[in-house]
Amino acid sequence: MKELLDRIKKSFKIVNEEIKRENFLIIEVEQGDLKQILVHLKYNENFKHLALLSCVDWIEDKKFQLTYILWNYKTKENLIVKTYINREKSDHFTVMDIFPQAEIYEREVREMYGVNFEGNSTQHLDFALEDWDDIPPMRRDFDTLKYSLENYGEREEYDRTNIRDIISEFTDEWRKK
Repeated sequence: MKELLDRIKKSFKIVNEEIKRENFLIIEVEQGDLKQILVHLKYNENFKHLALLSCVDWIEDKKFQLTYILWNYKTKENLIVKTYINREKSDHFTVMDIFPQAEIYEREVREMYGVNFEGNSTQHLDFALEDWDDIPPMRRDFDTLKYSLENYGEREEYDRTNIRDIISEFTDEWRKK
């Protein structure tokens, strides 16, 4: 991974780097450099597979971290490319032109965090939530308890009971039969 990192650093500015194992590298890049680096990694370094795109909400820093996990089938290496975007104006570009499978990942990140991926024409389609009209539920400022109480009211008493007690009672009665 050291050789790969050295090759990348010859052409691109790397904000942060960490070699986790002999086949696992993490790099952080500026948002504006991300697309060029992904193109380079796919076509020059054989990281042909986008295994995952995820998002982390750093609410205190007013940023979202976008994490692209890439896989190289030939060398059996993982590469994580991280970048940060503004949380309040969470616009980012699509990478579907580089990795077509990003379409689904971008739809999920948009629905769960509210990140707008410019150029992804399918991102407005529901991914998992139907008729959702609240802030995206994976944002750290989403109040899960408030939402639950407003939409589902107070829960029944059995919901507050330790589920192990319920299972034990059922199991004890079943064994008596």
